[in-house]
Amino acid sequence: MDAKAQAFVEEAIRAVARQDVAGARTAVAEAYDADHSLGAVADAIYFACSQIEEDGRVTTSTWNTLADAVGPGHLLAVIEESRS
Repeated sequence: MDAKAQAFVEEAIRAVARQDVAGARTAVAEAYDADHSLGAVADAIYFACSQIEEDGRVTTSTWNTLADAVGPGHLLAVIEESRS
């Protein structure tokens, strides 16, 4: 993954954790623009945002889906530290 795209995904994950829906959507859109292979990550972030809007929280299942989408490495560590 491109370093720029990775930085945007990291920001999107952190935005989801702080329930900043607009920030998460903006960051993941920037990530996808930089790297079109991030469709699964973008889908998971957008779904997490919709859960925040509807229920005020992100489910464990959605965090797991996001973790699967990013795979092993730095972004997985960001997810693990961001989950609540």
